[in-house]
Amino acid sequence: MEQRMNKEELLELMSNLKIDLNEFWVLSSSALVLRDLFPDAGDLDIAVTEEGLKQLKENYDLKQKENGWYIVNEKVECLLDQKEDWKIEKVGQYNLESLEKYYNHLKTSTREKDKIKYEIVKEQLKQKK
Repeated sequence: MEQRMNKEELLELMSNLKIDLNEFWVLSSSALVLRDLFPDAGDLDIAVTEEGLKQLKENYDLKQKENGWYIVNEKVECLLDQKEDWKIEKVGQYNLESLEKYYNHLKTSTREKDKIKYEIVKEQLKQKK
């Protein structure tokens, strides 16, 4: 199994990415780790703007997967998406997927690993109200 990354390792990985901070936002488990809601993540999934995808293509040999995601390197994957305020929450200097958006994804997921995250996000959203 791959080495999982804690918050410090994710922050270091993100700081070394060759993409402007405002051209991407962190998704799924990594966004939970950066909020101190989950201990670690297996990889860094990010959504990128068209400009962000262009920057990554200029700096990395991206490989597109069948599902539309791109492999940036062995630890980072990205997906092209539209940057809309409701999808994003600023935490520190980074843009993270909003808890509401991730919660909506987790509600429909049948993956076992997502059931644990569902309860964490559900509880966090309750506390925010």
